[in-house]
Order: sequence, then C-alpha cells, then structure tokens
Amino acid sequence: MSHALAVQTGPRRIQRCRAPGWRLADVSTNPLGVVYVGRRPGSRWHNPFKVVAEGRQWRAIDTGDRSAALRDEPQIAPAHYLARVMATRLFELHTGPLGLYAYSDDDLSALRAELAGRDLMCWCPPPEPGEIDYCHAAVLLRLANNAQHVDDRLTASTGGITVPVLESKKG
Repeated sequence: MSHALAVQTGPRRIQRCRAPGWRLADVSTNPLGVVYVGRRPGSRWHNPFKVVAEGRQWRAIDTGDRSAALRDEPQIAPAHYLARVMATRLFELHTGPLGLYAYSDDDLSALRAELAGRDLMCWCPPPEPGEIDYCHAAVLLRLANNAQHVDDRLTASTGGITVPVLESKKG
C-alpha cells in the first residue's frame, strides 16, 4: 500500500507511522513543512487529554492533572474511538477562553506563527471519508489557519453542528 499523495490541497493532518519503509517525504509535499504535535517531551501543542485502556474499556485522562472532575468522575468509553472523541472534545473545550488550558491571545499568535500553513502530524488514525476528524491536530489546524480567531474562540463544534457559546462580559 502506497502512502504517496498526488496533489496536496493545503495544510492537513498526517498520521505518524513506525512501519518499515515509511517516510514523511512520501506523505507530505507541503513546502512549509510538518510540525509534530504529539506527546513527545517538548511538544508545545500536544493534547493534555490522553486516552488510556482500563480493562476492556477506555478512559480520557488529564495528563496535566488540572481537571478534578476527570480525577473524581472518570469518563469511561466502551470503545477506543469514543474515548478519542472525548479527548478531542475536552481539548477543544479546555483550550477555549474558559478552559483549564485556555489559549491566551499570545498563545494563539504563537500557534499561528508556528503552525499556520504547515501539515500537522500525530499518532491518531485519519478519519474515513465523510467522517468528522476527532483529533486535537484537526482542532489546531482550524485554529492555525483561520484569520478570524475570535469566531473560533466563541463557538464550540459539536458533531458537525456549530453552537454559539456566550461571551463573558468584561467590567
């Protein structure tokens, strides 16, 4: 099976692979390059919400230990895919303006400077055609490549439907 691409239409998410013979150059022709956003030490843009196996079930945990709710009331899923959905939604929620890992305007500026226009690489499998991409890298791609970040920070995407989130009034 070949991983080569005929045409690249813009920044996208790439699944990192350890298969023999796999080469990043075969899957990305982006002239701006690729940024790894997984959990290796020093990866600034990783998802602090990790999926772990617990017997035959899966759980989303907070690796930064900021969420007392996840500690006290674990979020358990019967399938790995559903736990990935939870971890992605938690990332989306908690990097928003009211979240435990809220991105400041400076964080968003740095995110755009480092990630805009580049492919992002992590370990999550890509979605099937027509499916929603439940991966924090997909969230980062949207944030990095949208010039009007205020709109991103005031809405939450839920299963393909965008629902407005109320903005808090400042003094």
